[in-house]
Amino acid sequence: MTEPSYIDTHAHVQMAEFDDDRKDVLRRCRESGVRWIVCPGVDLATSDLAGRLAQQESGVLAAIGVHPEDCADAPPDYLAQLSALFARYSEKTVAIGEIGLDFKEGTPDHMVQMRFFEEQLQLAADMRLPVIVHSRFAEAESLSVISHFAGSRGVMHCFGGTPADVEQTVGMGLCVSFTGNLTYPGAGATREALKACPLERLLLETDAPYMPPVPMRGTRNEPAFVVHTYRAVASLLDTDLLVLSQRIEQTARELFNYHEGREHAREKSIQDHAQP
Repeated sequence: MTEPSYIDTHAHVQMAEFDDDRKDVLRRCRESGVRWIVCPGVDLATSDLAGRLAQQESGVLAAIGVHPEDCADAPPDYLAQLSALFARYSEKTVAIGEIGLDFKEGTPDHMVQMRFFEEQLQLAADMRLPVIVHSRFAEAESLSVISHFAGSRGVMHCFGGTPADVEQTVGMGLCVSFTGNLTYPGAGATREALKACPLERLLLETDAPYMPPVPMRGTRNEPAFVVHTYRAVASLLDTDLLVLSQRIEQTARELFNYHEGREHAREKSIQDHAQP
């Protein structure tokens, strides 16, 4: 009997929260049936760490970018530095992210965020990479900005919008990703948005170390816990877990242009460079 396997499309396992047990976290991830994860940066330093971790670990892919909450601290040449990171880690870098807009009180000036978002969308277009978009209290504005970049591919991560927002997002050719917070008792609106998402545009994630799903709420989140979210979604959508996991893996592979050949090519390159 075929067992389900899982993809965590957004986990910050390069962050300091995992410094003491990262190897164990990745081991538990694999033992839980999670085949691969996407590890996004939020600034230049964490983007570099994501790329480095992806090069070291099979089943870990990197995304590079500057988060809207971090854009005020980015240096003037941040785009050149992101380009250099992509050149260094291109074999395992599959997206520009985490980028976007965050209009929560206390975040950087909205116009500054807009500029960084637009510049990184253009960078993604130039590199022919999808984007991983953070959007908080800014769904309409985020989609409006993306609409000016024809042909943009990507995912609205940790989705917090309405069913109507789902319809608009999917209509623009983007994917929608949900986290473990949809398992929370007060997340009825998020569950309604999930039900509005076509299966072929659906992705799931942990956003580790944040927002662990029930029954792990109150602990540090990690990629292995995405299994709980898959099970909850299969139940909510009245869908077979294996069918759900296979469809999400197909969608993730198509979006991030990922296949095992990339891993094999990387491993062969390492072996070739190791030979005298």
